[in-house]
Amino acid sequence: MHPTLSGGRFLARIVAVAGIAALCSPAFAQSRSEKTTGKADDPIGQSSYFANCAVCHGRTGHGDGPYTDYLTRKPADLTTIRERNKGVFPLDYLYGMIDGREAIGAHGPREMPVWGSAFRAESVQDFWPWGSEQVVRGKILELVYYIQTIQGK
Repeated sequence: MHPTLSGGRFLARIVAVAGIAALCSPAFAQSRSEKTTGKADDPIGQSSYFANCAVCHGRTGHGDGPYTDYLTRKPADLTTIRERNKGVFPLDYLYGMIDGREAIGAHGPREMPVWGSAFRAESVQDFWPWGSEQVVRGKILELVYYIQTIQGK
């Protein structure tokens, strides 16, 4: 075994870096633009949101994406999450909904994809076996952070 991988130090380093990145990510966010450019000034999570969520929730998060006509239930307006929760942004609950661990509604089928599974499949392909779970957590946290930035817009 490679000496730098012994004793779980490699995994500990990945977890530490992922944790620091998650805690510092709000400090690097810039102003929101309508189009993602892939540039450094795009808000954290915006490109992932546009690639994975905007088709249903719309580019502005109001639940008016182009795919809504094909859904049984209208997607949620993501810009009012804090308002609907008495001024508190439910970070853990939203993380669980995106990950697939929280139910979306009491009635009807779950039409929202389980992004945790989708991201996990991608990251295992790219990072297996080292750090795929941390990559998934990072992607979900980026989405949660971006959704938090569009509250009240």
